[in-house]
Amino acid sequence: MDGKQFAQPARPFEQRKRRTSYTAFAWRVIMVIGLLAFAQVVLSSLVGKYDALRSPKQGTRSVSDDPELIWNKVPPSSVDKVFWTSCYDGKQCARLMVPLDYAVPDGPKAGVALIKVPSKLSARDTGYRGPILFNPGGPGGSGVAMVANSGDKLQRLIGDDFDIVGFDPRGVARTTPPVVVFKNNAEEAAWRLRVQDDPSPNTTADAVSRLWAKAQVLGSIANQTTARASPYVSTALVARDMLNIMQAHGYDKIQYWGFSYGTILGSTFAAMFPDNVGRLIIDGVADAENYYAGLWSNNLLDTDEALKTVLDACVAAGPSLCALYEPSTKKVHARLTAIFDALKKRPLPVYNNITGKEYGLIDYKIARRALFARLYSPYGSTLEDPTYPAMELLEALAQAEKGDGLALGRRMGTVPAQTRFSCSCPSEPRPPLVATPDTITAISCSDAGFARAGDTIEDLEAHFVKMRADSEFADQWPFRVSCSGWKVKSVERFEGPFVANTSFPMLIIGNTADPVTPLTHARKMSQGFNNSVVLHQDSAGHCSLAATSICTAKAIREYFREGKLPKNGTVCGVESTIFPSYSEAQSVEALQGEDRKIVEAWRELRGSFEVPKFGMAI
Repeated sequence: MDGKQFAQPARPFEQRKRRTSYTAFAWRVIMVIGLLAFAQVVLSSLVGKYDALRSPKQGTRSVSDDPELIWNKVPPSSVDKVFWTSCYDGKQCARLMVPLDYAVPDGPKAGVALIKVPSKLSARDTGYRGPILFNPGGPGGSGVAMVANSGDKLQRLIGDDFDIVGFDPRGVARTTPPVVVFKNNAEEAAWRLRVQDDPSPNTTADAVSRLWAKAQVLGSIANQTTARASPYVSTALVARDMLNIMQAHGYDKIQYWGFSYGTILGSTFAAMFPDNVGRLIIDGVADAENYYAGLWSNNLLDTDEALKTVLDACVAAGPSLCALYEPSTKKVHARLTAIFDALKKRPLPVYNNITGKEYGLIDYKIARRALFARLYSPYGSTLEDPTYPAMELLEALAQAEKGDGLALGRRMGTVPAQTRFSCSCPSEPRPPLVATPDTITAISCSDAGFARAGDTIEDLEAHFVKMRADSEFADQWPFRVSCSGWKVKSVERFEGPFVANTSFPMLIIGNTADPVTPLTHARKMSQGFNNSVVLHQDSAGHCSLAATSICTAKAIREYFREGKLPKNGTVCGVESTIFPSYSEAQSVEALQGEDRKIVEAWRELRGSFEVPKFGMAI
């Protein structure tokens, strides 16, 4: 594939239109995550606006209540007829009913929550290019949240002749039935508080055995409480749902862009339905074979290189910009290690003497988690208010080095400005709008089957020792343990192979130093899909959106719009920097015409959406 353009006219792919066109929607939500049992929990702020357009043939209803209550009023839709309901500031929502178990098509249904930013064109218009589906990652990330917040930016990047469509996968957020392990919110909160401060693997003699024991308890609880949902949340079932979503829009072939875990979903779809691929991008690629085996064992191959990229930038930036500056990367790393070692022995008490409302403890686990999470998105953003998150984290660690943990605690949400207590714990808990460790476990363990059910404590201890040889961050990656106690069997599980001659070649994107999906995964997965192309973005961070890249942005736009693939192995540089220097804004100013519009859309997209941390509760 040497930069070939597959014969495609203005429309992205020609296929039989089944039904009529549809309308648009998006919404606002905030994803806030705390420190939970098996997952490192991260924050992704999701807020966005879009003006809904009319759709020719479908019913439209309006509701002006609490935005989330809209889902109680969205009527059920089928593949043959979709009803769009006004929601979230004039957006459009729908609930597509699909078989809970595709082997029993007339049996109970799952209700897949959909959201859409519509094309400016009618579906009858010859210039209309159809829907593109998105998955933000996870497992357990909300596509409704992603498109609600960032759908208009995605459309500006790719083109307003496409519909931008998000959906919540099975078991997640607004899709029914939800995965809810604990019987009520109070019971769940009590469990989380008991276990959230347990030590990380490789840090104490009993750390792994405690993780294993918790997995057995949660597996037993879930076996009793999630029988209506957990058998029906596997990635294979979601892939079938995606085909139904496309067919509900009148198309047989998918257009899709999936990030992180979304690459597992995209690869699964391509392997299951190779003749139904119209355009398919997987970005921040996970090794599907390793994932489906429940191993989680080769994700950290480039993590230490991602850290080195940040520390190299610190040395280059100098003492005026990097608070942990030393004259060599090795010395900066040694200084970091000394900070962590000190916190392991003596956690920092934090108390704000001025307000009296901020207090807590900063310990080794919190500090390590903060650094690991920052490797996902270390680059600065030069939108309205320039931020350089890796630089700011190193400043907070430098303050912790001096005995002041307030800045680090604020960054991790461990010293809230005000503690609020509530006595409202309904007997029927409201499904969370963000993924929890339980959602992640239900999906990933459904995909693994019972491959890890026989894992002993000794097996897991050996696993973490081996991972420690790959990365110093092995203690931040405990996800294999959770499936050791899982007892729910999925009604359908895909077992590969990930080999297919897809009806249109896939575009596969990987970064030089992705902390959890190494570039080797992109190359490995490409080998199984005929004529697929690997685009190598020369950056650290997780997925292409970790940095601004004119080259990557144009390649994605051309792929969706023209069917044009870059030359296999193309390397795209980035304009973003980790510390202030030659700014991204200056490089954008030098651009003209369409290139500038594309890059500005990419920068806005980066500013509005952070790819969920793969394997973590998002």
